[in-house]
Amino acid sequence: MERMVTISVKIPRRVKIGMGRLHIKPSKLRALLEREILEEEARKLNSDIDKHKKIFDKISVEDVVEDIREDRAR
Repeated sequence: MERMVTISVKIPRRVKIGMGRLHIKPSKLRALLEREILEEEARKLNSDIDKHKKIFDKISVEDVVEDIREDRAR
């Protein structure tokens, strides 16, 4: 089982009242945080892919195939 930790966040009173009025449990914030982390990780991965894509676009498939064949011949 994953180890849990406690974090504390101060929110405006109106947000707390709104949560009570709309029956939003504070535990729902966990799911929101987890979703935000996944989205941020996806954005970072997409950014990394874009950076590397520029490099890989300069290499032709024919060059890769030729290099592989040369390595196999050794």
